[in-house]
Amino acid sequence: MKNQGNVWNIICGSVDSSVLKCTIELGILDTIYNSSKPMTLSSLASTSPSLSTLKTENLYRLLRYLSHMNLIAINSVEGSDEDTFSLTGISELLLSSQERSLKDWVLAIDEEHSINGWHELSDYCLSADDAPTPFVKLHGKTIWELAEEVPEINGLINNAMACDTKMVMPAFVQGCGSILNGVKKLVDIGGGIGAAMSYVVKAYPGIQCMAFDLPHVVAAAPEIPGVEMVGGNMFEFIPPADALLLKFMLHNWNDDECIKLLKRCKETIPADHGKVIIIEMVLYQDEDDDYLTRARLNLDLDMMLSSGGKERTNDEWRILLEEAGFKKIEFIPIFAIQSVIVAYP
Repeated sequence: MKNQGNVWNIICGSVDSSVLKCTIELGILDTIYNSSKPMTLSSLASTSPSLSTLKTENLYRLLRYLSHMNLIAINSVEGSDEDTFSLTGISELLLSSQERSLKDWVLAIDEEHSINGWHELSDYCLSADDAPTPFVKLHGKTIWELAEEVPEINGLINNAMACDTKMVMPAFVQGCGSILNGVKKLVDIGGGIGAAMSYVVKAYPGIQCMAFDLPHVVAAAPEIPGVEMVGGNMFEFIPPADALLLKFMLHNWNDDECIKLLKRCKETIPADHGKVIIIEMVLYQDEDDDYLTRARLNLDLDMMLSSGGKERTNDEWRILLEEAGFKKIEFIPIFAIQSVIVAYP
């Protein structure tokens, strides 16, 4: 029976992400958190306008499923027929009020632009090397081209990337500060709306910080004191600096594109003291942590379908960087799903 249950859970795997998005959109977790105490079903429904329109039975069924996702705890109350509902530690990573929240990443997942591509997985695995990704097949353009044309998509992507930044940059600043010692200018290549640089400039105000990304991305960026925003195409030009940051960006590209970009980075930084700082996942670095390994493998397949990129192992990163001409490579684990890779010319 256990094997049957495991297979059924795999078959229904997409239910988790759909329920999670619904939960965020309805504000269930935020409502319970804001109450500062466990809530009954009736109080939960009456507190939030969005929840008051739901059938009580449907709300309960959602809560019951969330308890099996370990996002909600159902508590029996002595002397009462009504259970109460409270948050678990995991659900704190999905609250609007928490700085390190993955809420915006959840909202970036939608049927039209993300989920439908998974239905093309079989065909794409059987296709030629130069076949368009399922995303391009469905939309007729890359995700970056679509974001340039559709402000809503651009906003979803920017918010999701900023969401990831809030998780990883505190860990980077705390665990890798020595890497930035002596750096006078740092440019974040593919730096989005400057979120990553906001952490660096706060911790190291003496470093001249720049975020470099496509013009339509930079145009949507807020003003961040101490961070210069510059628009351009990284495959055509990279602003000179003694250190370059590539955060959660190289996994969007195949090996040939990464090597081309990394060679350009190597040409840009000083040969005697320059460095390229990469923040990316390293597959199988925590073989005893099945949750992290599976999360990284999930994102590897997502990259394959959406952009044609990939997540890489330690050896694959080393081969890629050596092919681009870097002589010294350093891997540094941090308290995040990503690791830090430092490459020296």
